[in-house]
Amino acid sequence: MGAHETPNNPLAGPSCAVALDSLPLSSQEPHLRLSERFERLRHHINEALANGAIHRIAVAIYEADANRLKTYGAGGDAPSPLDHYETDLAEVPTLHALAEAPQVRVIDDYEAHPSGRRHTVSIRQSGLRSGLILPLQHEEDFFGFLFLNSRQPGYFSDAVIERLAPYIDLARLLAITSIRTTQTLRGAARTAMAFGRARDDETGGHLARMAEYSRLIALELARTHPLSDEYIEMVYQFAPVHDVGKIAVPDEILLKPGRLTEEEFAQMREHVTRGVATVIAMTEELGLSEDRRAGIMRNIVAYHHERLDGSGYPTGARGDQIPLEGRIVAVADVFDALTSERPYKRAWGIKEATVTLRAEATAGKLCTECVAAFLRRSDEIEAIRRRHGHR
Repeated sequence: MGAHETPNNPLAGPSCAVALDSLPLSSQEPHLRLSERFERLRHHINEALANGAIHRIAVAIYEADANRLKTYGAGGDAPSPLDHYETDLAEVPTLHALAEAPQVRVIDDYEAHPSGRRHTVSIRQSGLRSGLILPLQHEEDFFGFLFLNSRQPGYFSDAVIERLAPYIDLARLLAITSIRTTQTLRGAARTAMAFGRARDDETGGHLARMAEYSRLIALELARTHPLSDEYIEMVYQFAPVHDVGKIAVPDEILLKPGRLTEEEFAQMREHVTRGVATVIAMTEELGLSEDRRAGIMRNIVAYHHERLDGSGYPTGARGDQIPLEGRIVAVADVFDALTSERPYKRAWGIKEATVTLRAEATAGKLCTECVAAFLRRSDEIEAIRRRHGHR
């Protein structure tokens, strides 16, 4: 048989006595991506265990609201066979069953596995032969799945799994910590925003569209640029907090139905610097100021109103001074602002907004690549608008 589930989970009992003291402390450095941490752990496993043959460690994360399973991070001896991939969890019966009744699932040989789904085919074509799959759960929360793969068929025997147990525990901890850190940062910022939600135009629909549009751009850019799934997920999670600084803008300015005076607009622009200050204070309080996630969130808040020609605010940053995440969110923000009704304007149609996006890119204000990437996904744009309140 190509796959089986282990009824007596070797990972459920006490960990076997394999010391982890020799693991490099640098695997915890906050600037490292999860894929880099997995790769260090994989090397350590193969050096520490006799006949160590782990050739890939990967995680797929679960997004409950969309019932969506998404690739997130992977370390291996070759480029990942499966990046920028997502699927409905309900459409993968074996994984859905594992999420409902957690246990270890072992694939003895992908060559004998009958599935024709893209993720299985990609693993098979990469030369990986066997696999071990575990649900990622902490208390009552389900985060996704951890995958270990080997190029040796039948590698994951009960004896091997027992020896791997403490390393698997560490891999699960690394994955859950990475996912929860992103969620914690997003949650803290959105809690701050919730105090101002009733006062302004940052409705739930706008925030959801901003996230989806930004993710769409990043996914399309990843076709030609080396963007990791982890980076794309952070852009998706943090895009909706771009205007967190608006909680400090007075009502009479934020809700004014007409054109702002020059003095009022100057006050409105302060929401960017106040937002950056909020993110810095929040990340310091959480002990995450050195984490790379904090940097990406900070960039999104700081740069989403900057323009490549230097005409944006608050600093007039231009060109390469504006990080990619700032450019991505700027395009998503402009499009949703144009196509949404505001106290001071009507909602534009998609065609009208598209013309403006292209004109802004041609004028050197918005990133040409980001605009082109976004507009190539017109079908998904329409679907996002239908899902989140625009018809």
